[in-house]
Amino acid sequence: MVWAIIDTLYWDYSCLLDCVRARKIQVMNLFSSMKIYTVHIKPGMANASQRPVFVREGFNIWAFLFTVLWALYHRLWLPALLMAAFNTLLLCMLKEQVLNQASIGAIHLGFHAVIGFWGNDWLRARLTRRGYILADITASDNLLRAEQRYFERILSPAANA
Repeated sequence: MVWAIIDTLYWDYSCLLDCVRARKIQVMNLFSSMKIYTVHIKPGMANASQRPVFVREGFNIWAFLFTVLWALYHRLWLPALLMAAFNTLLLCMLKEQVLNQASIGAIHLGFHAVIGFWGNDWLRARLTRRGYILADITASDNLLRAEQRYFERILSPAANA
């Protein structure tokens, strides 16, 4: 009799723990997939709020993988030139055997990581230089949903009142 009660309590407790763990994982997945986007508009344009530019916050994997090509694609001429110069400097240091291959690899990996973390900030700075202003900040799991949230907020009757 006592063993049956203990066994029942044990299974109820383990099922409760499994439910809590599953719920915790669901909540963690919900927040880990949220991305923050800054919304930039150019004030002098006709329908400026209708043609926003969205820039994601955080690490840019494409800037990390394709540093110079990524900068050239986004017309970041000065950063692209500095990246190419730094890569050339590393190549010269390797040829002259100032540093060994492992050190150059570690420096190069760190350099790519810095580019990945700063890439979106450079895009925002370029937009600011071109006359864009920060209009909004929105959070969503993808760009399409972020655009939808922005336009819902902008085009709602409450926002126009």
